[in-house]
Amino acid sequence: MATATRDNLPGRANNVADFLTRAHGDHSGLTSAVSDYMGKEGAEGIPVVRQRAKEAGLDGLLQHWRDRPLTEAAEVDLVRALIPDEKIAEFSRETGLSREATIRGLLAVIPRVVYRNAERERRTT
Repeated sequence: MATATRDNLPGRANNVADFLTRAHGDHSGLTSAVSDYMGKEGAEGIPVVRQRAKEAGLDGLLQHWRDRPLTEAAEVDLVRALIPDEKIAEFSRETGLSREATIRGLLAVIPRVVYRNAERERRTT
């Protein structure tokens, strides 16, 4: 299981994900798991999410998330469009959360991870 020490999100985003998943303090590891998958430079999930966004016609949404931090969560259908079902299942197994709780957590985490990735890219260019 991923540990909270490797999170790529600020405390407030972790708190949102923890509240939505009832995993106070990120005991579930969902935020860390998502950060490992798509929140670090060179992470395997970044090109997957970008390709799935392109295929679903969601390039503009990803750009919107890259440009500004969001205060609202994403929609369930967007999570399913961006993250492969097998990866959602893997997050569920890894964290011990139900599929529904995992998706609820992803609703809050994904836009913030995309924004944080963009911030990192802006700092390095």
